Amino acid sequence: MTKHINLIGNHPNAEHPLGTWLKANDIPATATKCHRELTEINNEENEDLILWMANKLISHHYSTFRLEQLKKKYGELGFPKYAEQNRKLPIADKVKKGNATEILLTEYIQSTLNRELIKVFKLKYNPNVDQAIKGDDTLMVDLLQQESGDDLKIYLGESKFRKTPDKTAVNDISSSLEKEKMPLSYSFLVEEIAKSNEELALKLDDFIVQDIKDKSQLIYTGLLLSNENTSANVERNLSNDNPELIFISIGIKNPENFINLVFEKANELITNPSTL
Repeated sequence: MTKHINLIGNHPNAEHPLGTWLKANDIPATATKCHRELTEINNEENEDLILWMANKLISHHYSTFRLEQLKKKYGELGFPKYAEQNRKLPIADKVKKGNATEILLTEYIQSTLNRELIKVFKLKYNPNVDQAIKGDDTLMVDLLQQESGDDLKIYLGESKFRKTPDKTAVNDISSSLEKEKMPLSYSFLVEEIAKSNEELALKLDDFIVQDIKDKSQLIYTGLLLSNENTSANVERNLSNDNPELIFISIGIKNPENFINLVFEKANELITNPSTL
């Protein structure tokens, strides 16, 4: 079993859209590098993949309340104005790329672990949808209920999109995930969970993040989405002595086209929310 699998599990199989789209290569780990290379099997214009990713964009950006309101207002006079007033999908190109890459990391980690993790979709809380939101790109927790008592794993992530991969992007992700790094949003996650599930929030609140880290159960995940040279760039530039870090590269033929296609589909779905 590779270090990569120990940290985040196996790459998903073909039953999952990400497993259909991408193949994985766990490059042998060293003292300063643990890198999972993902490359295309099917290109990014695959309709099933685009639809799946578009729905993920919507679920990460829109609350259940807002989607129900959009459905209620659909067909009524002034719906386009109402929809624009309550728009959650960004228009700004840089923000679209950043948000989509963040969502990819969240969904990829859940696919490798083959289960839903406890998380808060922070993009739903952004008061300015065309400005990047601060905080951890990805923060998810796995509550392990055992006979000896509850235990916890935390998955902290940093993600970036680049049209062309470069050393700076790799270094920025790596420096954000040094072994001293602690999650910024754990208390926010607990408080948001408490609004719908106080019992679960109380369990999460019992844990001290430093104790989880000391048990090597704080897992660091970096993701760079870029073109077909991404893996080679990561191999050339990555150096990080954090033993709990895995760096994931996604190298595809046309990353900008992928982002544009999924946002076009998501906006298409929002214009007729009754289909969601």
